[in-house]
Amino acid sequence: MFLMLTPSPEAHALQVLEATEGQTVLGRLSSKELTRIAVEGGRIRKVTAQGGEFLMEKDEDQGQIFIRPTSPENPRPINLFVTIEVGGEPLTVGLLLQPVDTPADTIMLRPTGTSGPSGARRHSIQGPGPSSDGRPDPRSPRHVRQLKNLLVVMADNQETPDFEVREVRHEQPLWVGTRLVLQRQWLGDGLVGERYRLANIGPQTLRVHEQHLFKPGVMAVSVEHDRLEPGQVTALFVIRQRRDHE
Repeated sequence: MFLMLTPSPEAHALQVLEATEGQTVLGRLSSKELTRIAVEGGRIRKVTAQGGEFLMEKDEDQGQIFIRPTSPENPRPINLFVTIEVGGEPLTVGLLLQPVDTPADTIMLRPTGTSGPSGARRHSIQGPGPSSDGRPDPRSPRHVRQLKNLLVVMADNQETPDFEVREVRHEQPLWVGTRLVLQRQWLGDGLVGERYRLANIGPQTLRVHEQHLFKPGVMAVSVEHDRLEPGQVTALFVIRQRRDHE
């Protein structure tokens, strides 16, 4: 794999997702426990989503919500729109949340332009910016839609007419005690989605956090199970910019 995995601490960091009007950001939520979603310095006013995908509890006093997927075994990302209010100004941001087998977690939405504690985990499905070689801007609405659709396609391991599918089955070297195999690629207009099989073949518990997989060109990372006991395996998904030779 073109990315380096490193063992992670046991504790989960706070997820800080930067909220920009009309944009979509990628995060994670517990597949079995409640995930708290709150706004830094503000409140959640409205949540819009497809019914039946998750259960939600509202905390009107604090202006926050708690959600949990309806089906813990369903790996499909959950898409919702959250309208928040900060300083009397409303804005709506899209959330694409990947269920993972992890304890209860917190997602903090931070309106663009504010600062916060260093060390908090940030995920975004927006690209690094327009390229200088004329390729499409990965931050454009079209690419955001492609990214969301591709995550769903890869989670279901399906084909789509918008992407060329390649069967790879190529093992990538990692540290002792793990085995990583690139199984499939989806190649589209400016995007490449990759599905990996990560196995813990060592004697100790392995923790995988997505922030260790980001590098220039990588737009989204998702893992089905971030905690692997010896002998366990998980699917790992990476979406990156397509290279010129691909």
